[in-house]
Amino acid sequence: MIATFLLSAILTSSATVNGPSGRAGADAQVRPLFEDGRTAWVVVVPDSPSKYMKYAADELAAVLGKMSGATFGVTEAANAPKLNVMRLVSAGREDLFDDFYVKSRPGEIVLWGNTQRGTLFAVYAFLRERLGARWYWPGKSGEFLPKLSRYDVGVWKKRWKPKFDLREMSICGIWRHRHADTERWFPKVFLNCGIQTPEIREEIDYVRRTSGHCVTLPLGMKERQKVFDEHPDWFALLNGKRDISGIAGCWSNDGFYRYTVSNLVSIIRANKAVLANFFVADVVPRCECSECTKNPDKSARWWNYYARLIDGIRAEIPGMKFAGLPYQEYRAIPGCEVPNLEHVDYCQYNRCYYHRLGDSECAMNERSMKEFRGWAAKAPLGLYGYEFDVFSPAVYLPMWRVFADEMRVFSRMGLKRVKTEYGVDINRLEGAKALPPQRIGQLASRLSYYAWAMTAFDPDIDINALVDDFCRHVYGAGSEDMKAYHNMMADAWGNMKVHITYFGNPARGSADKLISPALEKAARSRLSSAAAKAEGDARSSAEIALDMGCFDIWTQFAKEAREGGVVHDLREYTEDAFNMVPWLKAKAKKGTPQKTRFKVYRGRNALHVLAECEEADMASLNRGTDKADAHDWGSPTIEFFIDTGDGQCRQIAITPACGVWDAKNGDRKWNCGAKVRPMFDSDKWTLDMTFPYDAFGGVPKSGDRWKFMVIRNEGKNGFASCGWPVNAHRDFSSAATLVFK
Repeated sequence: MIATFLLSAILTSSATVNGPSGRAGADAQVRPLFEDGRTAWVVVVPDSPSKYMKYAADELAAVLGKMSGATFGVTEAANAPKLNVMRLVSAGREDLFDDFYVKSRPGEIVLWGNTQRGTLFAVYAFLRERLGARWYWPGKSGEFLPKLSRYDVGVWKKRWKPKFDLREMSICGIWRHRHADTERWFPKVFLNCGIQTPEIREEIDYVRRTSGHCVTLPLGMKERQKVFDEHPDWFALLNGKRDISGIAGCWSNDGFYRYTVSNLVSIIRANKAVLANFFVADVVPRCECSECTKNPDKSARWWNYYARLIDGIRAEIPGMKFAGLPYQEYRAIPGCEVPNLEHVDYCQYNRCYYHRLGDSECAMNERSMKEFRGWAAKAPLGLYGYEFDVFSPAVYLPMWRVFADEMRVFSRMGLKRVKTEYGVDINRLEGAKALPPQRIGQLASRLSYYAWAMTAFDPDIDINALVDDFCRHVYGAGSEDMKAYHNMMADAWGNMKVHITYFGNPARGSADKLISPALEKAARSRLSSAAAKAEGDARSSAEIALDMGCFDIWTQFAKEAREGGVVHDLREYTEDAFNMVPWLKAKAKKGTPQKTRFKVYRGRNALHVLAECEEADMASLNRGTDKADAHDWGSPTIEFFIDTGDGQCRQIAITPACGVWDAKNGDRKWNCGAKVRPMFDSDKWTLDMTFPYDAFGGVPKSGDRWKFMVIRNEGKNGFASCGWPVNAHRDFSSAATLVFK
C-alpha cells in the first residue's frame, strides 16, 4: 500500500526544481516517458541556463504535455535524478551551421546541439520523429499533435547535419518583417535564420544575420534634404547634376564612403550580428559621374565598392563575416575578384517557376543556371529565391516538386545558404480588412511553404512521402482524395508548355494553361469525395473547404481568361498604312491617364505600331536614354508585351529618345530589331515603331494569333499608366489577340 502511494506521487510529480530542496522525478526504476496522463520524467537543463535553453526546455515540456496529458517539470543539472531524465545539452558553439542529435536509452534521452539553436532543433526532431508531432504552418491551426497514452523509451540514436548551412524564409510584406507566429514556426521546420522580433530573438537562438539595401542615403525626405543641403556631393550625379533622388550615392566620394561605413557598423552592432550582407539602394539610378562610371563593367563597380566597404567595417569590427547578393545589374558575373565572402546569394528571379531546373526544354532555366553556376568561380554559392512571389494576389501554388528538384540541384552545387521570401500581411490576417483564407498566401499554399522548408532541411527527402504525411494529418478520412487532388495540380503545373518568371504576375494570365476542362472535372470530383468522407470531422472539413475555395479562384481565373480579351484582325498592307487603320484608345485600370492612342497594322515583313501621347508640358518632357538596354524606368516609355504563341514573353520598352530595352523571358541578349522614328509637337510626342518579324520567329502565317499589349508608362505624378487593351503588365489573359489574316 505504501509502495503504491509512493509510485503515484512520483508519476504525478510536476514540480519545477531550481535548487537542492527537491529532486523532481527521483526514481530508482526506469519508467515510461508517460502513461495514462502521468510521468516520472523531468527535463534537465544546464546549471544557470540561458534563455535559449529555457525556451527549448519549456517547448519540450509543453508539447509533451499536450500529447500525453502529463505535466513535465524542468530542473537544472545539479538537481537532476539519474534516471527518467531528458537532458538538454549544447556544445556552446556559435557556428553558422547546425549539427544535432537525439540519443535515447531506457531512463534517459539526450538532446544535443553544437549550438543552443541546435539543441532546440534536437527537441523538435525528437518530437517529430519519435512522437509524431507536426507543425505544417504557423499558429495553432497548423499544429498537429497526436494524443498518446503511453511511450516507452528505447535505445535509439539519430544525428542531423543539414546540407545547407543557412536556411531562411524571409518575412515580407509587413512592417519591420515581424510576425510572431511565423517566427516561432521557423525552428519547428528547422529554419535557422529570419527572426526579427526583438523579444523572440531573446528567446530563440538563431544565426544573427543583418542585411538589406543599406548602402543608401536617407529614404525619408526630411532627413534626406538636410543631408543634401550639407553634402550634395554625396548624392548620385544624374543627367549632369547632383540629384536629391540619387540616394544610391556617389561611390567615388570619400564623404559618402565614410558615412556609409559608419551606418553599416551601427547596424551590425545594433543587431549583434555575426554575419552581414549589405547591398545598394533598390531600384534607383546609380551615379553617372566620370569616376564612378570609368569601369564599364557595372557588376564589377559594385563588387569592388563592396570590398572597400568591408575593409572599412573590419577596421572597426575585426573578424566580421560577410555575404554578398548578386542582384540587378550586379547579378552578372563581374570581371573582378569577389573575395572574403562566406557566400553570395544569387537572386534567381530569372528562372522559370513552372519547370524543373534540369528540364532541357526550358531554355529559361538553362540560361539562369549557367549564370548561377558561373558564380561558383567567384565565391561560395547561396540562393535568394522568389518562388512564392510569382503571382499577385496570392493563389494556391502546387510547387513542391519544383522545390524537391531545386533543393537536390542546389545540394549537388554545394550551396551554403538557401532563402526564399515568405509573404505575410498582418492587416489581411486579422481585423476589419481580413481576407478569406483562400486569398492569404501562407494558408492557400501551406503545403508548398511546408515543402520548401523541409526540402531545405533535407534535400533528399521523399517528396511523395511528405505530401502523403501532410494529407493524412490535415484531411483525415479525405486524405487519399486530397492527395490525388494535390498531385494532379502538381502534374498540371509542371507540364505547362509556357514559361513564367519574375514576380507579381497576375495569375489569370496562366490560369487557362493550368486548369483544363478535364482537370477541373477530375479535381472537383476528388474535392467533393474528400469532403463527403471527412463529414463530421470539423477540422479536416474546414481544411478541405479551404482548398475548395483555392481551386475556385483558379477556375474563375481560367474562365475569365478564356472568355475575356479583345480580338483584333490584321490584314496585310504593302505600304505605309497608318492612315488606313483605326485608332485604338488606351485605357487605365484606375487613376487619370494622359490622353494616349495607338495604331497597329501588319506589313509584309514587319509589325507597325504608332503611339501618340499627349503631353501637358512638352518643355519638361523627360525623353530618357537613347541607348540600347540602358533604360532605368525613370522616364516615360511605350512598353510592349508580346507572346507569338510559343509561351515566350517578349518585353520591349522604348523611350521618347528612342532607347530600346528588350528581353525575351528575361533574356536581355534578345534583340527585337525595332526601328523607331520620334516626332515631337507642341502638345504631344509620337513614336512610329517597326518590329521586323525575323526577330519574332519569322513571318506570321494566315490565322496565326499573337497576344499583344502596348502600354504608355507615365512618369509624372498624378497620372496613371494606360494601355491597349488595358495597362496589364505581363498578364496575357488581359492582352489583345492579334489575328493575322
